[in-house]
Amino acid sequence: MAAPIDLELKKAFSELQVKMLDTQQKVKLADLQIDQLTRVQKHAKLTSMEVSTLADSTRLYEGVGRM
Repeated sequence: MAAPIDLELKKAFSELQVKMLDTQQKVKLADLQIDQLTRVQKHAKLTSMEVSTLADSTRLYEGVGRM
């Protein structure tokens, strides 16, 4: 009688282990995305601050591709 219970426990444990690994991967991916978006946000803020310090008559150019 103990054998079927052990098999059920092993199966449930392995399913939870797979689910845990999947969740950990998703959390790592979310953390990487947060880090990347934070860098993009910081870059945009710094660019905006630098551009706002320029006089209105200053000509600005925007890059449109690789050189």
